[in-house]
Order: sequence, then structure tokens, then C-alpha cells
Amino acid sequence: MANDDVSLRVDAGEVFGLFGHNGAGKTTIVNQLLGLLKPDSGSIVIDGKDITKNRNLGRYLCSVQPQSKTPLGELTPRAVTRVMGQMRGISADEVDRRTTELFERLDIMQWADVQGNKLSGGVLRLTGFCMAAVAPGRVVILDEPTNDVDPVRRRFLWSAIRDLTKDGTAVVVVTHSIREAESAVDTMVILNEGKVITQGDVHQIKSETAGNRMKLEAVATAPEDRFVKPAWGESLKVADAKLTLAFERELAAEALKWAAEQRDGGLLAEYSLTEITLEDMYIELVGNKGAVAGVNR
Repeated sequence: MANDDVSLRVDAGEVFGLFGHNGAGKTTIVNQLLGLLKPDSGSIVIDGKDITKNRNLGRYLCSVQPQSKTPLGELTPRAVTRVMGQMRGISADEVDRRTTELFERLDIMQWADVQGNKLSGGVLRLTGFCMAAVAPGRVVILDEPTNDVDPVRRRFLWSAIRDLTKDGTAVVVVTHSIREAESAVDTMVILNEGKVITQGDVHQIKSETAGNRMKLEAVATAPEDRFVKPAWGESLKVADAKLTLAFERELAAEALKWAAEQRDGGLLAEYSLTEITLEDMYIELVGNKGAVAGVNR
């Protein structure tokens, strides 16, 4: 079952993160919001209107950046953004103002009048965002918005995403890049095999899941069987020459001492202590089959 008894709420003016691995059911939810699919039961209400009764309303109330690249052909980013804005009913002057504002914000003005078949994948992704954001609906759906985008412009993009919410627009971000979305998302849901594992306020979920834990990350110069987990450590993993050791925050000094000893013994290279991230939580929750069986809905 693509979506199994899923119940979600996205409030006006918030950025909502929809997380899950391939096949978890994210795209099915997006297609239902847009009226492309109809649920077997239940309702989908956007701005007080049940779009299961009139699925065309989904495309009217939502603007979307699809996961696939925007095929511009010989059209330019400025041209397609203008067309999208006018199709959504804003004046030509307002379209021009918003287009210029978005292109400057994302630092892609130098490609505004370049044919699409001559543009990089990153610029095409940013153009797709501009097409969704130039005249946003009540909900803006962004499916993997940062794919192919360089690190500098990713920062510009997340800032522009946050700005969309200032007038009460809700933003739904579908992404695998959980680590970079962590600072931009207000609330979240994690899906696994069509079921909701957890949802709610990001900071609250992180606090409840991560607790008072930290982690040691290091470059491993030896295989996993050479390491002995210290008694105070919660878990120790070595994969792709990367060691991760979780522990309680008050044991940070012990963790640094242990890492220095392993480095002196030739088992580790550089290392650092970091907070437990949203991505760590995601991996822990999805990997916990017991959590999937005990979904609270």
C-alpha cells in the first residue's frame, strides 16, 4: 500500500519536511495534493476546500516544483518564469518584478536569457523553483529542490524557501537531503513503507529521539574488527572508512580522550564531536522495525 492510513497537517506559514526513502510513499502524497491521484478513503483539505471532491482545485491551490528537471528546450529561464506567473494570474509588471527578485536572490541572473538546452542541471533546478515561487499558491510543493545545485546557491535557495512563508504560504519540501533541510524545516513527517513513523515539531522530535546524546565522527584507518567499543559508548559503527560512536553528552571528555588514544595507535585519523542530527534520527527510526510496527496515529 503506497499510503497506509496517513494523516498529516501543514499549517499556514510553515515549512513542512516530508522525508522517506525511495518507495516510502512521498510522491503518492504529492500526486494526491495535486489532484493527480484520488485516495481510496479520507479527505484532503487545502485552505478549507476538499480537493477529493474537485481534484482540479489541487493544481489551482498548489504550485509545484517536480522532481524531474524542467525541460526548457530553446526557451530561457526568464521566459518560462514569466509564462508561469501570467498563467497563475498576476500582472506582467508583477511577474517581471518577482522574476528579477528571484533570479537575483538565487544568483542566476547571468543565465536569465540563455536557452535552456545550454544550461547546467543546477540552473535548471533553480529555474524550476522560480517557476513555482513566482506566483505561489496557498501551498508550494518542492520535490528535491536542491538536486544538482551547488553549495553556495543551496544556501540562497533555503533562504528563498523560508521567505515564501512570510505571507502565510505553506511550503512542503520533499527531500533526501535531510541534513541540509534540518535548519529550514519547522515540522516534519517520516514515512516508511507507506506508514507514518513520526511527525511533529522538529526540535521536539529531535529532543525526544536524540535525548542528551552526541557522537564522535572520525576517519577510520583500520577495519571495524580492530576497534573495541568503550563501556561508556552506546554504539560504534565503521562504514566506508568512517567511524561513528554515540555517547551521552557528559562523557564528551572521555570520547575525546578515547579518540586521541585510537589516533596514537594508528586506528584513526582526524576526528570531531558533533550533535546528533536529524539525519541520524531518520536512519535510527527507519532502521528500527519495531518503530514501524508501533506507529502512533
